[in-house]
Amino acid sequence: MDDLNDLFFFSAVVKYNGFSAAARAIGVEKTRLSRRVAELEKRLGLRLLHRSTRSMRLTEAGERFYLQCQKLVEDAQNAYESVAELQHEPSGRIKLSCPVILAQSYLAPILAGYMEAYPKVSLVVAATNRQVNLVEEGFDLALRATPVIEDSSTLVARELGGASRILIASPGYLQRHGDLDSPTDLGALASITDIQDGGAQWLLSTADGRTQSVQLKPRLVSNDLRVQVEMAIDGMGIALLPEPLVATALRDRQLIRVLPEWSGSRHAIHLVYPRPRGMLPSVRSLIDYLREEIPKIINQG
Repeated sequence: MDDLNDLFFFSAVVKYNGFSAAARAIGVEKTRLSRRVAELEKRLGLRLLHRSTRSMRLTEAGERFYLQCQKLVEDAQNAYESVAELQHEPSGRIKLSCPVILAQSYLAPILAGYMEAYPKVSLVVAATNRQVNLVEEGFDLALRATPVIEDSSTLVARELGGASRILIASPGYLQRHGDLDSPTDLGALASITDIQDGGAQWLLSTADGRTQSVQLKPRLVSNDLRVQVEMAIDGMGIALLPEPLVATALRDRQLIRVLPEWSGSRHAIHLVYPRPRGMLPSVRSLIDYLREEIPKIINQG
């Protein structure tokens, strides 16, 4: 059998989009990489790469060959990692992306427990409302809150739970403005809205399938859900917020649910990560931990 290292070298050149980048990534001299790939092409009798001084791209034969090489290389890496997993506890750095509000509400209360259980693991938590590209930006996993999540051939998405947005207001605000009988009453009152709502409209629904679109008079528009909660507690208007986020304020009677049969869209909380071929034990341990602990927090709401 021909030297399997040549398949690894060729795959690395394609993966890192060039000989120089591949050489830096795998610690092999650029000249050696170039020579081995050239020898591989000679044995195959086919050109795998189109090279120029500025760019490199796969030929048709190269594309087909790369798909098979990639699988062989990944299988070999998995074989080594499966043995290493038996010998070593989870360790190293894990990079996690999460919307700000999920980091505050769901991760902050539980991460200490994980880090105590796995003292050799370090975490990088990027709290951002931007949806990151896990593969291109080097993230190991992400939490996302969205009504639906797009299918992907490269990512796994596990739903951890979800919650609807509910209408809430402070007792003082309701005392000043009276009880509401239907969603149409909302249009005459001050509202606290999200920029994603367009700042001027809510779409509400009931369990039996009725829907109602409400035009609003926003007093405050913000993409910061914590700001919305505090403004609602301070009596600045009616807000439509995720139920777990306001659960404590509801229990403490700082807020009251308004029109309880009506609610906004349900947002599911997903844990998203690259398909687990070659996954490190540390990443697997955090995935398992989050899949166990986050639903407990969601269900408390």
